[in-house]
Amino acid sequence: MRQVKYFSVFLISIFICFISVQNIYASTNIPEDIQKYAEGTGLEEFKKLILEDPVGYGYADKDEVNNVTLGPGFEVHLFDASKFNNVSTSLIDVSKPTGQYEFIVMSNGLGKSFLTIERYEDSFRVVVAGGDASRLAKSLDIMTNTLSTNSDYTDPVLIKDGNIRYLVANLNGKEVNIPDVPAEKNALMGGMDNNQLWDSEKTISFLKQVQSHGGNPDADGTGGYPILESNASNGVNNYFLTAVTSLLVAAVFTFIVYLLFKKKPIKK
Repeated sequence: MRQVKYFSVFLISIFICFISVQNIYASTNIPEDIQKYAEGTGLEEFKKLILEDPVGYGYADKDEVNNVTLGPGFEVHLFDASKFNNVSTSLIDVSKPTGQYEFIVMSNGLGKSFLTIERYEDSFRVVVAGGDASRLAKSLDIMTNTLSTNSDYTDPVLIKDGNIRYLVANLNGKEVNIPDVPAEKNALMGGMDNNQLWDSEKTISFLKQVQSHGGNPDADGTGGYPILESNASNGVNNYFLTAVTSLLVAAVFTFIVYLLFKKKPIKK
């Protein structure tokens, strides 16, 4: 029976640690009332809209839709053309907040769709439901792998440029970004993809070149693009790291419980 007790403590510890570690990667910049609405009414509105045509939105069936959960969220920023020519090192400095908040909707632990919410009159409303969030989820996964190994970083900021999204953060005093690039846009991004972090100064330089050439859609985009070397380039899955961390912490906790409650020998 004692072994069963310690095994139960171990399982509970894993669950608590896993949830705690996962929360590290959730954005801390979402207002509490927006977060609460998204978790409740917003997610229910999302399900109601997607249930009208689950397959059309990329879901297997109604059961998958009904079992989705709310993932990380960000305030949406857009590029501000009036600032673009005067800034050379920061994507954040050439953007402005929109007052909309975009969340990744998770299915079976993976990023699936988007849920975008904004304040409306005295309440809130859903403005976007659907789309493909798998690339942005991968970008966030790679970025948080890197952030979790560094002590000096800021929470990621989400910047949208049409259907391209950038996650941007300051890492050890340098701004870096990782994009969510649709397949049809790959040829236009100079080799830039969401497999590693990119130096924002180089990204701005590239975007200015594209702008100066009128954004030629026929450009083949085969030119090299300088990347920022990082631990993220190996693409290690963040959920694997989270699970390992949880197991280690749970094992230590269980050992401490064992020492505290171990029966002392009876003195004769």
